[in-house]
Amino acid sequence: MLELLQIFIDNIAPIMLIAAVGYTIGRRLGIDPKPVGRILYNVLSPALVFQSISTSKITGGEVAQIFLVMAIFIVTMGGLAWLIMRWGSDNRVERASVMLGATCANNGNFGLPLISFAFGPDVFARAVVCYIAFTVFNYTSGVFIASSGRKSPRQAALNILFVPAVYAAFAGLIVNFTGFTLPPVLARSVLLFSQATVPMMLMMLGLQLAHSTAWTQIRIVSVGVGLRLLVSPVVATALVMLIGLNAPATVAVILQASMPVAVATIILASEFELDHQLSLSMIMASTLLSPVTLSILIYLLRRWNPALAI
Repeated sequence: MLELLQIFIDNIAPIMLIAAVGYTIGRRLGIDPKPVGRILYNVLSPALVFQSISTSKITGGEVAQIFLVMAIFIVTMGGLAWLIMRWGSDNRVERASVMLGATCANNGNFGLPLISFAFGPDVFARAVVCYIAFTVFNYTSGVFIASSGRKSPRQAALNILFVPAVYAAFAGLIVNFTGFTLPPVLARSVLLFSQATVPMMLMMLGLQLAHSTAWTQIRIVSVGVGLRLLVSPVVATALVMLIGLNAPATVAVILQASMPVAVATIILASEFELDHQLSLSMIMASTLLSPVTLSILIYLLRRWNPALAI
Protein backbone atom coordinates (compact mmCIF):
# COMPACT_ATOMS: atom_id res chain seq x y z
CA MET A 1 0.00 0.00 0.00
CA LEU A 2 2.83 2.41 0.83
CA GLU A 3 4.51 1.62 -2.49
CA LEU A 4 1.30 2.36 -4.38
CA LEU A 5 0.98 5.65 -2.52
CA GLN A 6 4.57 6.52 -3.40
CA ILE A 7 3.92 5.73 -7.07
CA PHE A 8 0.94 8.05 -7.02
CA ILE A 9 2.87 10.87 -5.32
CA ASP A 10 5.92 10.58 -7.56
CA ASN A 11 4.29 9.97 -10.93
CA ILE A 12 0.60 10.89 -11.00
CA ALA A 13 0.33 13.71 -8.47
CA PRO A 14 2.60 16.03 -10.54
CA ILE A 15 0.32 15.46 -13.54
CA MET A 16 -2.81 16.19 -11.52
CA LEU A 17 -1.20 19.26 -9.96
CA ILE A 18 -0.21 20.86 -13.27
CA ALA A 19 -3.58 19.90 -14.79
CA ALA A 20 -5.25 21.50 -11.76
CA VAL A 21 -3.40 24.73 -12.50
CA GLY A 22 -4.71 24.60 -16.07
CA TYR A 23 -8.19 23.83 -14.77
CA THR A 24 -8.09 26.75 -12.32
CA ILE A 25 -6.94 29.37 -14.81
CA GLY A 26 -9.35 27.96 -17.36
CA ARG A 27 -12.28 28.47 -14.98
CA ARG A 28 -11.19 31.81 -13.56
CA LEU A 29 -9.78 33.48 -16.65
CA GLY A 30 -12.04 31.81 -19.19
CA ILE A 31 -9.11 30.74 -21.37
CA ASP A 32 -10.19 29.01 -24.56
CA PRO A 33 -8.28 25.71 -24.94
CA LYS A 34 -8.69 25.63 -28.74
CA PRO A 35 -5.73 27.92 -29.62
CA VAL A 36 -3.51 26.01 -27.19
CA GLY A 37 -4.67 22.79 -28.76
CA ARG A 38 -3.78 24.04 -32.23
CA ILE A 39 -0.25 24.91 -31.09
CA LEU A 40 0.14 21.46 -29.55
CA TYR A 41 -1.31 19.69 -32.56
CA ASN A 42 0.61 21.58 -35.26
CA VAL A 43 3.94 22.46 -33.59
CA LEU A 44 4.78 20.99 -30.19
CA SER A 45 3.51 17.43 -30.60
CA PRO A 46 5.22 16.96 -34.00
CA ALA A 47 8.45 18.30 -32.47
CA LEU A 48 8.21 15.79 -29.60
CA VAL A 49 7.47 12.95 -32.02
CA PHE A 50 10.42 13.86 -34.25
CA GLN A 51 12.83 14.34 -31.35
CA SER A 52 11.87 11.06 -29.66
CA ILE A 53 11.99 8.89 -32.76
CA SER A 54 15.05 10.47 -34.39
CA THR A 55 17.18 9.97 -31.26
CA SER A 56 15.85 6.58 -30.09
CA LYS A 57 17.09 3.07 -30.86
CA ILE A 58 13.70 1.88 -32.05
CA THR A 59 13.66 0.01 -35.37
CA GLY A 60 11.23 0.13 -38.27
CA GLY A 61 10.16 -3.44 -37.56
CA GLU A 62 9.31 -2.55 -33.97
CA VAL A 63 7.29 0.47 -35.10
CA ALA A 64 5.32 -1.84 -37.40
CA GLN A 65 4.73 -4.28 -34.51
CA ILE A 66 3.41 -1.51 -32.26
CA PHE A 67 1.08 -0.25 -35.00
CA LEU A 68 -0.17 -3.80 -35.51
CA VAL A 69 -0.90 -4.24 -31.81
CA MET A 70 -2.66 -0.89 -31.67
CA ALA A 71 -4.79 -1.72 -34.71
CA ILE A 72 -5.89 -5.07 -33.25
CA PHE A 73 -6.50 -3.37 -29.89
CA ILE A 74 -8.76 -0.71 -31.43
CA VAL A 75 -10.78 -3.32 -33.34
CA THR A 76 -11.10 -5.54 -30.26
CA MET A 77 -12.20 -2.76 -27.91
CA GLY A 78 -14.60 -1.35 -30.48
CA GLY A 79 -16.09 -4.79 -30.99
CA LEU A 80 -16.49 -5.42 -27.25
CA ALA A 81 -18.16 -2.03 -26.76
CA TRP A 82 -20.50 -2.70 -29.69
CA LEU A 83 -21.50 -6.10 -28.32
CA ILE A 84 -22.14 -4.81 -24.80
CA MET A 85 -24.13 -1.80 -25.99
CA ARG A 86 -25.99 -3.87 -28.58
CA TRP A 87 -27.14 -6.12 -25.76
CA GLY A 88 -27.90 -3.30 -23.31
CA SER A 89 -29.26 -0.50 -25.52
CA ASP A 90 -30.90 0.04 -28.91
CA ASN A 91 -29.79 3.67 -29.01
CA ARG A 92 -27.25 4.03 -31.84
CA VAL A 93 -26.00 7.38 -30.53
CA GLU A 94 -25.25 5.95 -27.09
CA ARG A 95 -23.61 2.92 -28.70
CA ALA A 96 -21.31 5.08 -30.84
CA SER A 97 -20.41 7.28 -27.85
CA VAL A 98 -19.37 4.29 -25.72
CA MET A 99 -17.42 2.77 -28.63
CA LEU A 100 -15.51 6.05 -28.97
CA GLY A 101 -14.75 6.10 -25.25
CA ALA A 102 -13.54 2.49 -25.35
CA THR A 103 -11.20 3.04 -28.32
CA CYS A 104 -9.90 6.61 -27.82
CA ALA A 105 -7.39 6.91 -24.95
CA ASN A 106 -5.84 10.13 -23.66
CA ASN A 107 -2.28 8.99 -24.34
CA GLY A 108 -1.06 12.42 -25.37
CA ASN A 109 -2.02 14.86 -22.61
CA PHE A 110 -2.00 12.17 -19.91
CA GLY A 111 -0.07 9.15 -21.17
CA LEU A 112 3.15 10.76 -22.35
CA PRO A 113 3.73 12.83 -19.18
CA LEU A 114 2.96 9.86 -16.93
CA ILE A 115 5.30 7.50 -18.77
CA SER A 116 8.06 10.13 -18.84
CA PHE A 117 7.84 10.34 -15.03
CA ALA A 118 7.47 6.61 -14.31
CA PHE A 119 9.81 4.96 -16.82
CA GLY A 120 13.01 5.61 -18.73
CA PRO A 121 13.65 6.98 -22.24
CA ASP A 122 13.38 3.56 -23.93
CA VAL A 123 9.78 3.15 -22.76
CA PHE A 124 9.00 6.80 -23.51
CA ALA A 125 10.19 6.47 -27.13
CA ARG A 126 7.79 3.54 -27.64
CA ALA A 127 5.03 5.49 -25.89
CA VAL A 128 5.45 8.22 -28.51
CA VAL A 129 4.96 5.62 -31.26
CA CYS A 130 1.79 4.45 -29.47
CA TYR A 131 0.63 8.08 -29.36
CA ILE A 132 1.16 8.39 -33.12
CA ALA A 133 -0.70 5.13 -33.74
CA PHE A 134 -3.64 6.20 -31.60
CA THR A 135 -3.70 9.59 -33.36
CA VAL A 136 -3.87 7.91 -36.77
CA PHE A 137 -6.60 5.50 -35.69
CA ASN A 138 -8.59 8.26 -33.94
CA TYR A 139 -8.73 10.12 -37.22
CA THR A 140 -9.82 7.02 -39.14
CA SER A 141 -11.67 4.47 -37.02
CA GLY A 142 -12.78 7.19 -34.58
CA VAL A 143 -14.31 9.25 -37.36
CA PHE A 144 -15.92 6.13 -38.83
CA ILE A 145 -17.46 5.17 -35.47
CA ALA A 146 -18.66 8.70 -34.75
CA SER A 147 -20.18 9.16 -38.18
CA SER A 148 -22.28 5.99 -37.72
CA GLY A 149 -22.09 5.23 -41.41
CA ARG A 150 -22.66 8.79 -42.66
CA LYS A 151 -19.09 9.12 -43.88
CA SER A 152 -17.23 6.68 -46.13
CA PRO A 153 -14.12 4.80 -44.94
CA ARG A 154 -12.20 6.48 -47.78
CA GLN A 155 -13.11 9.96 -46.49
CA ALA A 156 -12.16 8.93 -42.96
CA ALA A 157 -8.81 7.54 -44.11
CA LEU A 158 -7.99 10.81 -45.89
CA ASN A 159 -7.80 12.49 -42.46
CA ILE A 160 -4.39 10.87 -42.00
CA LEU A 161 -3.05 13.32 -44.60
CA PHE A 162 -3.78 16.18 -42.19
CA VAL A 163 -2.05 14.80 -39.07
CA PRO A 164 1.29 16.66 -38.61
CA ALA A 165 2.62 14.07 -36.14
CA VAL A 166 2.54 11.41 -38.85
CA TYR A 167 4.88 13.44 -41.07
CA ALA A 168 7.11 14.14 -38.06
CA ALA A 169 7.28 10.40 -37.37
CA PHE A 170 8.40 9.61 -40.92
CA ALA A 171 10.99 12.40 -40.78
CA GLY A 172 12.26 11.10 -37.44
CA LEU A 173 12.59 7.58 -38.82
CA ILE A 174 14.54 8.85 -41.84
CA VAL A 175 16.95 10.82 -39.66
CA ASN A 176 17.34 7.86 -37.31
CA PHE A 177 18.00 5.26 -39.98
CA THR A 178 20.27 7.42 -42.18
CA GLY A 179 22.29 8.96 -39.33
CA PHE A 180 21.70 12.42 -40.77
CA THR A 181 22.64 15.25 -38.40
CA LEU A 182 20.47 18.35 -38.29
CA PRO A 183 22.17 21.76 -38.29
CA PRO A 184 22.51 23.02 -34.70
CA VAL A 185 19.99 25.83 -35.23
CA LEU A 186 17.30 23.29 -36.24
CA ALA A 187 18.30 20.60 -33.74
CA ARG A 188 18.19 23.01 -30.79
CA SER A 189 14.91 24.57 -31.90
CA VAL A 190 13.25 21.15 -32.19
CA LEU A 191 14.67 20.15 -28.80
CA LEU A 192 13.24 23.26 -27.12
CA PHE A 193 9.85 22.72 -28.73
CA SER A 194 9.83 19.07 -27.64
CA GLN A 195 10.75 19.99 -24.05
CA ALA A 196 7.79 22.37 -23.92
CA THR A 197 5.31 19.73 -25.10
CA VAL A 198 4.72 17.70 -21.92
CA PRO A 199 4.00 20.64 -19.57
CA MET A 200 1.83 22.27 -22.24
CA MET A 201 -0.09 19.01 -22.67
CA LEU A 202 -0.82 18.93 -18.95
CA MET A 203 -1.98 22.53 -18.96
CA MET A 204 -4.14 21.70 -21.96
CA LEU A 205 -5.69 18.78 -20.09
CA GLY A 206 -6.69 21.11 -17.27
CA LEU A 207 -8.07 23.73 -19.66
CA GLN A 208 -10.16 21.09 -21.42
CA LEU A 209 -11.50 19.66 -18.16
CA ALA A 210 -12.50 23.17 -17.09
CA HIS A 211 -15.06 23.01 -19.90
CA SER A 212 -16.09 19.42 -19.08
CA THR A 213 -18.06 19.49 -15.85
CA ALA A 214 -21.28 17.76 -16.92
CA TRP A 215 -22.41 14.43 -15.46
CA THR A 216 -25.18 12.32 -16.99
CA GLN A 217 -26.32 8.72 -17.68
CA ILE A 218 -24.34 7.03 -14.91
CA ARG A 219 -25.08 3.46 -16.06
CA ILE A 220 -23.79 4.00 -19.58
CA VAL A 221 -20.85 6.07 -18.31
CA SER A 222 -19.91 3.15 -16.05
CA VAL A 223 -19.79 0.83 -19.05
CA GLY A 224 -17.52 3.19 -20.99
CA VAL A 225 -15.23 3.84 -18.03
CA GLY A 226 -15.05 0.13 -17.17
CA LEU A 227 -14.03 -0.72 -20.72
CA ARG A 228 -11.42 2.05 -20.80
CA LEU A 229 -9.80 1.55 -17.38
CA LEU A 230 -10.37 -2.14 -16.54
CA VAL A 231 -10.84 -4.12 -19.75
CA SER A 232 -8.28 -2.26 -21.87
CA PRO A 233 -5.22 -3.29 -19.77
CA VAL A 234 -6.26 -6.94 -19.98
CA VAL A 235 -6.76 -6.81 -23.76
CA ALA A 236 -3.47 -4.94 -24.29
CA THR A 237 -1.55 -7.40 -22.12
CA ALA A 238 -2.94 -10.35 -24.08
CA LEU A 239 -2.01 -8.71 -27.39
CA VAL A 240 1.59 -7.85 -26.46
CA MET A 241 2.09 -11.42 -25.28
CA LEU A 242 0.61 -12.74 -28.52
CA ILE A 243 2.72 -10.49 -30.78
CA GLY A 244 5.85 -10.85 -28.63
CA LEU A 245 6.95 -7.24 -28.11
CA ASN A 246 10.14 -6.44 -26.22
CA ALA A 247 10.00 -5.19 -22.63
CA PRO A 248 10.04 -1.39 -23.26
CA ALA A 249 7.37 -1.68 -25.97
CA THR A 250 5.28 -3.98 -23.76
CA VAL A 251 5.20 -1.44 -20.93
CA ALA A 252 4.48 1.44 -23.31
CA VAL A 253 1.62 -0.32 -25.09
CA ILE A 254 -0.08 -1.55 -21.91
CA LEU A 255 0.10 1.84 -20.22
CA GLN A 256 -0.93 3.87 -23.27
CA ALA A 257 -3.86 1.53 -23.88
CA SER A 258 -5.01 2.01 -20.26
CA MET A 259 -5.31 5.79 -20.16
CA PRO A 260 -8.62 7.57 -19.48
CA VAL A 261 -11.02 8.60 -22.24
CA ALA A 262 -9.48 11.10 -24.66
CA VAL A 263 -10.77 14.66 -24.71
CA ALA A 264 -10.74 14.34 -28.52
CA THR A 265 -13.97 12.34 -28.23
CA ILE A 266 -15.78 15.62 -27.50
CA ILE A 267 -14.67 16.97 -30.87
CA LEU A 268 -15.94 13.89 -32.68
CA ALA A 269 -19.15 13.82 -30.65
CA SER A 270 -19.88 17.44 -31.54
CA GLU A 271 -18.94 17.04 -35.20
CA PHE A 272 -21.15 14.01 -35.76
CA GLU A 273 -24.05 14.88 -33.42
CA LEU A 274 -23.48 12.22 -30.79
CA ASP A 275 -24.35 12.65 -27.10
CA HIS A 276 -21.99 15.48 -26.10
CA GLN A 277 -22.92 15.30 -22.41
CA LEU A 278 -22.32 11.55 -22.31
CA SER A 279 -18.84 12.01 -23.76
CA LEU A 280 -18.07 14.73 -21.20
CA SER A 281 -19.18 12.48 -18.36
CA MET A 282 -16.99 9.58 -19.52
CA ILE A 283 -13.98 11.89 -19.78
CA MET A 284 -14.44 13.34 -16.30
CA ALA A 285 -15.20 10.01 -14.60
CA SER A 286 -12.34 8.11 -16.24
CA THR A 287 -9.84 10.92 -15.59
CA LEU A 288 -10.75 11.12 -11.89
CA LEU A 289 -10.65 7.32 -11.41
CA SER A 290 -7.55 6.63 -13.51
CA PRO A 291 -4.99 7.53 -10.79
CA VAL A 292 -6.11 4.44 -8.88
CA THR A 293 -5.97 2.01 -11.81
CA LEU A 294 -2.77 3.48 -13.26
CA SER A 295 -0.94 3.41 -9.92
CA ILE A 296 -1.70 -0.31 -9.62
CA LEU A 297 -0.67 -0.89 -13.23
CA ILE A 298 2.64 0.94 -12.81
CA TYR A 299 3.32 -1.06 -9.65
CA LEU A 300 2.72 -4.36 -11.47
CA LEU A 301 4.81 -3.38 -14.51
CA ARG A 302 7.70 -2.28 -12.29
CA ARG A 303 7.56 -5.57 -10.42
CA TRP A 304 7.61 -7.39 -13.77
CA ASN A 305 10.67 -5.46 -15.05
CA PRO A 306 12.32 -3.22 -12.40
CA ALA A 307 15.13 -2.23 -14.79
CA LEU A 308 12.76 -0.05 -16.85
CA ALA A 309 11.65 2.14 -13.94
CA ILE A 310 13.29 5.50 -13.30
